[in-house]
Amino acid sequence: MSILVQDLRYASRKLARNPGFTFVAAATLALAIGATSAVFSIVNGVLLKPLPFHEPTQLVRVTSSGRTGRAAAMSALDFIDYRDQSRSFAGMAAITDGTMNLTTGGSEPARLSASWVGVRFFDLLGVLPELGRPFTAADEVKGSARVAILSDKIWRNRFRADRRIVGQTVSLDGNAYTVIGVAPAALNFPTRTDVWLPFKFESWMLDPGNRGAHFLNGIGRLKPGVTIETAKRDVSTISERLAAQFPESNTTFRGMVQPLTEYIVGDVEKALYTMFGAVAFVLLIACANIANLLLVRAAGRETEIAVRTALGAGRGRIVRQMVTESVLLSIVGAVAGTALAAWVVDAIVAFGPQGLPRLENIAIDGRVLGFSVVIAVLTGVLFGLVPAFHAARGELGQLLKEGARGSRGGRAAQRTRGLLVMSEMALAVILLTGAGLLIRSFVKLTRVDPGFRSEQLLKFSVSVPATKYPYDRDRTRFADGVMQKLSSLPGTQSVAVSFDRPLQRSGMLITFEVDGRPLSRVDSRPASAVHPAGSTYFTTLGIRLLRGRFYTKQEETFSVPPVLVVNETFARRYFPNEDALGKHITLGVDHDTAQSGTAVTTKGEIVGIVADVKQVGLEKPPAPDIYVPFGLFPLEEMNFFVRSTADATALASGVRARLREVDAALPIYDFSTMRQVVSESVSQPRFYMMLLSGFAGLALVLAALGIYGVISYSVSQRTRELGIRIALGATHDRVVRLVLSQGVALTTGGVAIGLLGAYWLTGLIAALLFDVTTSDPATFVGVAAILLGVAWLASYLPARRAARVDPVIAMRAE
Repeated sequence: MSILVQDLRYASRKLARNPGFTFVAAATLALAIGATSAVFSIVNGVLLKPLPFHEPTQLVRVTSSGRTGRAAAMSALDFIDYRDQSRSFAGMAAITDGTMNLTTGGSEPARLSASWVGVRFFDLLGVLPELGRPFTAADEVKGSARVAILSDKIWRNRFRADRRIVGQTVSLDGNAYTVIGVAPAALNFPTRTDVWLPFKFESWMLDPGNRGAHFLNGIGRLKPGVTIETAKRDVSTISERLAAQFPESNTTFRGMVQPLTEYIVGDVEKALYTMFGAVAFVLLIACANIANLLLVRAAGRETEIAVRTALGAGRGRIVRQMVTESVLLSIVGAVAGTALAAWVVDAIVAFGPQGLPRLENIAIDGRVLGFSVVIAVLTGVLFGLVPAFHAARGELGQLLKEGARGSRGGRAAQRTRGLLVMSEMALAVILLTGAGLLIRSFVKLTRVDPGFRSEQLLKFSVSVPATKYPYDRDRTRFADGVMQKLSSLPGTQSVAVSFDRPLQRSGMLITFEVDGRPLSRVDSRPASAVHPAGSTYFTTLGIRLLRGRFYTKQEETFSVPPVLVVNETFARRYFPNEDALGKHITLGVDHDTAQSGTAVTTKGEIVGIVADVKQVGLEKPPAPDIYVPFGLFPLEEMNFFVRSTADATALASGVRARLREVDAALPIYDFSTMRQVVSESVSQPRFYMMLLSGFAGLALVLAALGIYGVISYSVSQRTRELGIRIALGATHDRVVRLVLSQGVALTTGGVAIGLLGAYWLTGLIAALLFDVTTSDPATFVGVAAILLGVAWLASYLPARRAARVDPVIAMRAE
């Protein structure tokens, strides 16, 4: 221990005596370790931290997969069969979600994210409310009192953390609910929920004719010793049995079991680990740079090392001392880097990409700090060993001779510096290629036509409760009243209403039949996304009419023959060799209309074909879409659109005031411009692009500094040789070319190796690319040109200095 303390004191003095070197090296390490720690905190928060539940690895999501193989929810009857017939689960709970209006607490009504869950939900998660009690079997009985459990966030923000909230009533969608508990702060499952309510099986859900109504998901806890694969086989057996018993509704649906962590994390795992690998490359480049600096520094300490060797210090002792200096330097850089990482993490949490799961879990915690310490030590050892061994291997006699230049050790160090620079260039090429591909992909994505005009277009959402607006006429009257009020706002050009909006990643997938064609089985009928939209929807959003006409306001009632509008993809897919205009379609859905018990089947004649609109995402190909007059299919969820010449911010207060005139109890939510909607739809690609581009830019700077340092040191070592060449008649340009050739040789080798590595590794980001191949020639050529240009500039500066060497001064220096 005393020897270690001595080494640390000596290392501290040596670093303090060279403040310039210490600052440059520590700053380089701070950037690299800070970036690495920041990305690790993202990986840790999103992927590595266990879910805040009891034995989370035993929790699974149970649902159905549809025709595409993706999750498609399940019916209530299917859920009951999976729950009762499965032998793999200790218990299951149904889950469905939606939104509710809260008018209790606070001066303004609020829109809450609501989840209806089975009474065993909290028990299966192993979570107890921090106040009150969980649901019990009595709470799910039909006709029982309405009860609710609030989230910690709503309890604190809306009810000022009043511990007397338990037992009080709150108004949700116009109904009184008794608060029986407050959930712990860590619980935000399944959809960042604000309020949980007990799920109750209604009579229509248990009707055998509604087995095809897929709206439920489930959560299950595996029995002790049961694996996920066993549960999958168990549920698959049940779903095959259901398909045989109910072919009309279950032929194309299969039970699906998925680890809960996998469901929550989604498809970001591969992307985040790729980003982590990229920042590891930056760290390696930084290590190579510091190793080069230490090699140069070790060359200036040859006399000191020789003296210490002569006094009896062994090679092991010298290596340990120099590695101690490297580790101490790395720790200094890590401290500064961790502070930088904390700032970056705060920015990511505050402005993180939309849809990044578990964003609230990203933080600089004990695991991240421990990771930073380990990285600091490993990094210090990594970049410290090479120069330490080079310094300790020199011959004592040669080291003590004044002017022992060109020694075997010096040439070996020079070769090592060259290899380190080539490695830096190769890693930089890989990172720049990946960043270049993501940049090209992002640029192409932002140039995709969304199918509507987003400029000067405002949108907001309102949800009308069924208790107050139970039937079509009530909802239509409300929508008409809001649009009439909005039309009076200054600068308003047009107003529209629809059930959903573009780039919403949702929609109603409904089967249909083309009148006049033979009826097909239910499980094999074509399906399309259906969008109830007002007659002004197309002109307000700027959706192009390709053929036919739009429907009119008069056609939004049942008093005239029903009509529909379809998109170009629908017409091309389902009417490839005939004209879609004039065809009649019947949708496979009924709904109540003007009075209780009156059901209407939605159908109509295709009167118009419009251009495709990106309903799901800019990167997704358009799907078949059917637009239904809003008055024929008004739903509780409504999106309003205002095209106006007025500023969106100034318009917001006016919109809220007009809505209060129609119904003061309804909150406005998702208030934004459609430009913001388009921007948010590409937030994840933008995040990955900016992250990798930042790493690539840092790598480029470090690589340029590395080659500049090597060439500069080489020039200083060759001062006598260059002076003789100039004395013998070598021209300025010839000396410059001589020095440049060394830098170009190092760069070319590194670029060639890097391009091969990039060709192999860019497949890791293939899933993140849009309309760009991983072997895009323009990107590879561009990256090679940039690296060669930067390396040429980094080599030219010391080359120009070399050409100005005075032969007389050079000879005297020797």
